Amino acid sequence: MDKDHLIELISNSLLYESKNSDSTKNLSDFKNYLERLNLDQLRTMSKEFIL
Repeated sequence: MDKDHLIELISNSLLYESKNSDSTKNLSDFKNYLERLNLDQLRTMSKEFIL
C-alpha cells in the first residue's frame, strides 16, 4: 500500500469510531500528523488500527 492509502485507512478507522464535532477537529490534526510519518511508520500504525 502506498502512503496516501494507509493514511486514509487509519483516518477512516478513527472517523468511524468517533462521531462528534470535537473529534472531527482532532481527526484533522491527527491526519496531519500521519502525513509527516514515513511509510514504515504508517504500516506499523495501520496494524494497530485496522486489526
